[in-house]
Amino acid sequence: MPRVSFVEIPNPSGFKIESLFRDNNFTVPLYQRNYAWGKDEVKDFWDDLQDIIEGKRNSHFFGQIVTFKNERGEQEIIDGQQRLTTSLIFMSAIRDIAIKLGQRVQGTPTDINADDEIGDTLRMIRTQVRKSIRGTKDDQPSLVVQQHVEDQYSDETLEDFFKKLTHSRISENDRKTSSEPKKNMFNAYDDITKWVNTSIKSEKELGAQIDHLQTIFDAFFDHFYIVMISAPSRQDAFTIFETLNSRGKDLKASDIIKNRVMSLMYEDLDNANQSWNKITSQLDNNSDRITRFIRTYWASRYRVVSESRLYREISDKVSTVVEAQKFLDDLSSLVELYTVLESPTSPKAHYNYFENERLTQQLDILNRLHVLLYYPIVLALEHRNFSESDKLTVVRKIISVFIRFRTIMNRGTNKLESGFSDVAHQIWSLNLSNVNAIIDYMDEHLLPSNNQTKASFEAMTKEGGQRGAKKWTLVYLLAELYDAVYDDFDDDTLYQRTFSDDNYRLVQIASNPELEDYVNYFGNWTILEKNLAKMDFKTMAQLITALSQSNLTANHELATQLQNADWNIDTIKQRQGLFTSSVVTIW
Repeated sequence: MPRVSFVEIPNPSGFKIESLFRDNNFTVPLYQRNYAWGKDEVKDFWDDLQDIIEGKRNSHFFGQIVTFKNERGEQEIIDGQQRLTTSLIFMSAIRDIAIKLGQRVQGTPTDINADDEIGDTLRMIRTQVRKSIRGTKDDQPSLVVQQHVEDQYSDETLEDFFKKLTHSRISENDRKTSSEPKKNMFNAYDDITKWVNTSIKSEKELGAQIDHLQTIFDAFFDHFYIVMISAPSRQDAFTIFETLNSRGKDLKASDIIKNRVMSLMYEDLDNANQSWNKITSQLDNNSDRITRFIRTYWASRYRVVSESRLYREISDKVSTVVEAQKFLDDLSSLVELYTVLESPTSPKAHYNYFENERLTQQLDILNRLHVLLYYPIVLALEHRNFSESDKLTVVRKIISVFIRFRTIMNRGTNKLESGFSDVAHQIWSLNLSNVNAIIDYMDEHLLPSNNQTKASFEAMTKEGGQRGAKKWTLVYLLAELYDAVYDDFDDDTLYQRTFSDDNYRLVQIASNPELEDYVNYFGNWTILEKNLAKMDFKTMAQLITALSQSNLTANHELATQLQNADWNIDTIKQRQGLFTSSVVTIW
């Protein structure tokens, strides 16, 4: 269980949205997580509002917020910024729709009294929104979000961006952004605008549409309420947040872990937050990626834990300022490498991360096979300053283990994930201090035996495909085996021709019903240059002609075999058996 100090939680105060923003100035401190609500959460918000509009409920509890009133009189939001940010985005969308309806009113000939009445309705909506959002003249905005959230396309802070969004100053150029919180804000605004417009267009007359807009706004403004807990100190607010959210049901693990680290480093909060932001900016401030990175780091340093248990595991071991600083230092030193493992060849900086090009190529092969479980080992090697040549040796052994364990024998990933984590932990702890010890350990604990591998390979089936991991798995296996048996490739050309240039297309030799389950046997697949395999082959004669024109000796042998004998279950098994002895040599 997380070690938290329990504090007496202050009596909460209940607020309708109307008074919440009127009576408080909120700020999202730099150390807080960014805006992370996606379509599902915003849709839940809209569905709850619909229940009020349709009279299914009289009121809606929008949730709790935990704050601390700082020395400037602002309510620092420790928990609840997603709800408050969404509230202002919603009101901004309502106001902008009201403005467009107002333009329609001005251009529509109507009875002057009716015109005044519906104009007053729209002005009242805009006035209420303006008083809630504030920040247009000399008054302070009701909500200030974080600054210094990096965006490769813009130097504009998240606070400035949010202020533009909530004050009708967003342009189409502003939508070009890699910042996850900015994109989330945009998407929330767009979705809400779409849903509100769809709802009001159920009314045919302009006046009725405006009345319906007023109904939607009033449902939110007057019937949503929030409970606010304002703690007597920032440290108490951290502890209340951790106590209320220790199971992380509504938060990503990374969000509550951040709170844990910041609460421990309270005396040096600015530097701690700056370190955190440098880490997370490299992961596009994406909570899912940040959580995966932390989970990978933890698997490297200690052991594999599920995302649901990650926070509790970390809170048990990271309980002092020194441990929190070590945690941040480790993440800072490894985050760039982690992003390279996610995408080894793109952008160009990733391709140039290692001086050893062969290492980059082997990592790219793993990436194309959609292998992620090995990340902890490479992080541990980096942490212990192993050379790139040693890393290459270990990565090649990782490929051998994966090909035997998962691709050929089809064993479950849980054991392999735990096994790779164990190897990483042994490296991190210096129990495995040199590359020979690592290879021996992996051979002993993870690598299936030659006999097991051969027996499984003889009956191995693969579905194939023209893209993704299924394609690349078969292409890789065939290229390596063609190199070993027919000398069709070498170390300098296999990666370039097969992966970088993507020269080959998977071809299933036959698919007639008589083959039954053997249609997907490995022996029934080959690779063929794309210029020779632009379309599916309708006859065996067409395939034989294309195989004969291939630059691969393996395909010439196959063409001869197809010319001289029927292609059936026995010939598929025979061809598959031809490769069996080479499998344990390569991998």
